[in-house]
Amino acid sequence: MYSPTPILAQQMGQKPSNEEEIRSFHQEMERLQQRIELLEKRPVEAHSPGSAPSTAISTNSDTTLPEWLKHFKLGTLIYGDWAYYPKTGWGPQFLTQLNPPGPGNDNFNSFDLTRTYLNLWWTPNDRYTIRLTPNIFREVGTPSAVKNSNRSSVGSNINGNLTFRLKYGWLQINNFLYQGQHIRIGQIENPLVPWEEDLYGFRFVNLVPLNFFAYSSTDLGIAAFGPFSLSGTKYGDYWFGLYNGSSFHAAEFNEKRSSQGRVTLYPFAKSPALAGLGFTGFGSYGYTNVAPDTRDRVVRRLAGLGHYTGQQWGLAFEFDQTYNNNTVANFFSGSGPLDQIPNPATPSQSIPNPTFQLYNKILNPKAIARGYSVFGHWDVGSTPFTLFGMWTRWYPNIEIPNDPLDSDRVIFGVAYRANSWLRVALDTQNFLYLHHGPQGQSDVHAVLANFEINYN
Repeated sequence: MYSPTPILAQQMGQKPSNEEEIRSFHQEMERLQQRIELLEKRPVEAHSPGSAPSTAISTNSDTTLPEWLKHFKLGTLIYGDWAYYPKTGWGPQFLTQLNPPGPGNDNFNSFDLTRTYLNLWWTPNDRYTIRLTPNIFREVGTPSAVKNSNRSSVGSNINGNLTFRLKYGWLQINNFLYQGQHIRIGQIENPLVPWEEDLYGFRFVNLVPLNFFAYSSTDLGIAAFGPFSLSGTKYGDYWFGLYNGSSFHAAEFNEKRSSQGRVTLYPFAKSPALAGLGFTGFGSYGYTNVAPDTRDRVVRRLAGLGHYTGQQWGLAFEFDQTYNNNTVANFFSGSGPLDQIPNPATPSQSIPNPTFQLYNKILNPKAIARGYSVFGHWDVGSTPFTLFGMWTRWYPNIEIPNDPLDSDRVIFGVAYRANSWLRVALDTQNFLYLHHGPQGQSDVHAVLANFEINYN
């Protein structure tokens, strides 16, 4: 038989006792609690009029993610440009994978992708960080057939494709000896180039000096790095490593390793006006990449920088000296002279190119190169515009007076920050020979519209 609750009993004119009222309230609360628990266990469904129920979604879906995925981070970095060359010539690449044709091809222009990263970071815990970064690059080579038996061959697939290769792949042990000091092993950055790119701030526009003259930014090895701090103030940082000594994109043949290191000091870190004034020294010592049964030679690089970075501007002066740093192949990484030319007497036959032979003698294994650079930027007030520029004077062999390869590199332009992940720039880049020697040698002038997409 149905018995009304005390509330309903009052509405029906009945007067419940205190004990009945208390007991009924407890029953009502238990019934409501059971109803709440039942609703919480049911999936949440979203309906629109006349439509079928959507797929059930857990109200606590975050707990269903794998634990490792919660420590995973994905980013991207893309550099691209349109380049116009009113004057073409021989020289190093203005940017990675830019290979315009040499003298006699004035007004050449092209759209280019010079960097495409997919940055993947995984931090399984506070102790370790793992990075994997594929990088796009342009395949350039002789597309001749490859012999695959005594009577047959297969066509080469080196045809100018944009291809992915590994740029970074490392394990980092965080806070190894003290807070902020880390160990990194694998395919890692060298001590100077990535740090200097951050100091300059316009890697998407042009290469920093030693990177322009054939010092790779990445190699396989192990490194330790961290800050110099005193009483909570950072007075500098360091990076020391042991590397293969060739580059990340070359097979290693030498059994000897290359030691490399950088130290940066900010002696006035406590002074608000001079905190951005710093001094940096860098050195590397290694060997040419040849097998143990072949004679190798020492390769040395030294750099010293004085630099200042303020709220709206930055300026740096750099001195570089290298020993056996360049060959004809990497000095003329943009485009260079042929090693063989047609014989004037018998065009069907080839003879050594005298220009190539001259450059090969200049860039010999005993060549000491020296360079001086100035670079900086200025943020234009509170606008999104920044003016930037770089000048480098380079002597590939200081023992040769009036060296035909002595050069100036001059870059200046304006950049615009569209938002937090997009920058564009309009700039001019010029490679100017100080002494025009061999026939056919000419300067290189280019106008570029660059863009950078950087999302991390």
